[in-house]
Amino acid sequence: MAKVRPDFLNVDDVTLTRLHLDPENPRHDPIQDEDRIIAQLFGAEKTLAVAKDIAQKGAISPLDRIGVIEMEDNPGHYIVVEGNRRTCALKVLHDPKKAPNTTLRDAIEALRASAKVPGKVPVVVFKDRATAEPWLKLRHLGAQGGAGTREWDSAAKNRFARGATPDRLAVALLDRAEEAGWIDPVSRKTISVTTMTRYVSNPVVRAALGLGSASELKFTHEPAEVDAALQSFVNDALPQNGAEPVLSSRSRKADRVAYANALHQRGVAPRTSLPAPIDAPAPEAPTAAKKARNPRSPDKRPHIVQSSFVAKHGDKNLQRILQELRTIKPDDGYVFSTNYLVRAAVERIMVLYAMKHGFHQSGTPDHLLVKQCYEHLGNNGVTANQLKVMRVAASNKDALYSLDTLGSAVHGAHLPTRASLIAVWDNWEPSLRLLLDRI
Repeated sequence: MAKVRPDFLNVDDVTLTRLHLDPENPRHDPIQDEDRIIAQLFGAEKTLAVAKDIAQKGAISPLDRIGVIEMEDNPGHYIVVEGNRRTCALKVLHDPKKAPNTTLRDAIEALRASAKVPGKVPVVVFKDRATAEPWLKLRHLGAQGGAGTREWDSAAKNRFARGATPDRLAVALLDRAEEAGWIDPVSRKTISVTTMTRYVSNPVVRAALGLGSASELKFTHEPAEVDAALQSFVNDALPQNGAEPVLSSRSRKADRVAYANALHQRGVAPRTSLPAPIDAPAPEAPTAAKKARNPRSPDKRPHIVQSSFVAKHGDKNLQRILQELRTIKPDDGYVFSTNYLVRAAVERIMVLYAMKHGFHQSGTPDHLLVKQCYEHLGNNGVTANQLKVMRVAASNKDALYSLDTLGSAVHGAHLPTRASLIAVWDNWEPSLRLLLDRI
């Protein structure tokens, strides 16, 4: 017995018969009968999985002692205040008759047949519940600003796995993106590693990105070109102005191949191939000028269209509309004018797209024009997830972002605001960029 502090002691090799499940366990309502506690823990707290793990390893985790307090009326016996699931699993492994039903009893018997289950466990004995409480809080009430248990994120979990995971390449890409300054730690947490893995597991996608391995960062093309493609790929994995990211978590193989083809069509895929794949060189470190500043809240900006939205098409009407949207301030008394310009910009881009691809007809109703553009994009490799706002606007003329709704404001059917118009534009912008890229 080794004393650690006056209010708790580490004690090794305490027999299971001296440990009693806690009737006041926060995992369930107060229960005085131990058989009912066992039934609750096996029924609602996945204790069978704990039993399987103990049987497989032949021990409980040496990193976690069972926390107990001594019973006032039964010296040498203890109530478990931390580790009730483990204690419950051990008790039933030693005596399968304690299992709450025959199905579980049979499962426990099968585990016992091929396992050596410990009959003694190390514990930490607390003076009383009040003494144990601050340590239990630290264990179970979350990160608590870093003082408590801070769960590993998916990237940390995959690094710990040391390559024995299908997410290894996706995690390496995100590490590179963060190191290069393409994303920051906050935005990284919004990216689904699993979704990225689905895409880079496809050899067609890897080829379009210039990657030569399914598990390591190997470049098949000039590093600068590959990095440009990877940056675009990572951006497509980020949520777009509150909407779902371009990389769909529900994508099928055909969708991922279509995405790879779209990378070539957009001119994103690298072109200068290398004689043989190489290890990815260190990314270019972000300069001070490239460091992202804290952006103002989107609905606080004075203009609807930001300067970063550039349409390279030479249509004079479109350029004039966009220029006015970059300079006009709705709050200066021009909210209706701005509403009209937003509608005009969206409609003009779709008209130009329809003209480019040969299906434009003068006088086409707004919702039908949206539907035609949506279907044409879909037939040419753009996933439905990338066109969510168009799908909604095509199917529901009363939708918040439909051209019909924007048009009704011109006739006084509702009163637009700067914030609402920014929301409309920001939701349309990803689709508008896709349209412009294909004109």
